[in-house]
Amino acid sequence: MNLKKNLLTILFLTIFSVGIAQDYKKEIESEFTEYLNSIVNMEFEKSMEFITPEFFEIIPKSQMINLMEQTFNNPSMEFELKNPKILKINDAQKIENKYYALLTYSNQMNMKINSEEEETEDEKKMRINMTKLSFEQTFGSDNVKYNEETGFFEIQSQKDVYGISENGQTDWKFLVIEKKQKVILEKILPKELIEKI
Repeated sequence: MNLKKNLLTILFLTIFSVGIAQDYKKEIESEFTEYLNSIVNMEFEKSMEFITPEFFEIIPKSQMINLMEQTFNNPSMEFELKNPKILKINDAQKIENKYYALLTYSNQMNMKINSEEEETEDEKKMRINMTKLSFEQTFGSDNVKYNEETGFFEIQSQKDVYGISENGQTDWKFLVIEKKQKVILEKILPKELIEKI
């Protein structure tokens, strides 16, 4: 009888802890989706609420909002983000007094660069080819297409992001991992995570 009771207790605890483990991932998914949607909908002020506060000690929030507004409202460029998707969320790990969960997401960026002056057909071709090459170096040649009809570059982008939480369950804040910004990341992330970038 005692063995049966112990087995039931172990089974219950296993199911319960698996349930809890999945709850925090649902929370990450929900909060990150809200973050992405606020960017897609150009609600830049709202999107800042989802970024880890330590980031703003390096780059002020007002500066980030201005930068995003300039990017999305630049008259020489049309820019839109589409189809954001979370591909995977790794298990969270506790380092010192915070929890870190690595997630990977993808989205499509459509970009059109408008020529400021009159250009010949050859100049236009050269501008398009140079831009395409530049995007291919950044995102990989398989991820960049040029749509002749619309004049838009269609770029498939995949990025890693750390979800960071004080309690490991709720109030997740996010930090996008860009290798080119390692200097900034080193000021925010613990050493063992920096070593993996």
